[in-house]
Amino acid sequence: MLTMLLPYKQEEGKKIPAKLLCIEELIIYLTKLNDNIMVYVTKIYRNVENGTKIYVMSNGISYTKNVNGEWFIV
Repeated sequence: MLTMLLPYKQEEGKKIPAKLLCIEELIIYLTKLNDNIMVYVTKIYRNVENGTKIYVMSNGISYTKNVNGEWFIV
């Protein structure tokens, strides 16, 4: 089970432990963590401070990438 291999508690500012390059890979990763129940993007908007995209997902959590290309919870 993937949740045993890549455990993390979903908290604001918490980095996603896997190296994921794009939103599609994040969706696959989150779907596997969600017992293969599909997680999808519900809204995309830009952060006014730095212009990064923020993805609001169907699991109710928002994700973005930092300058190093790492996904984390907003």
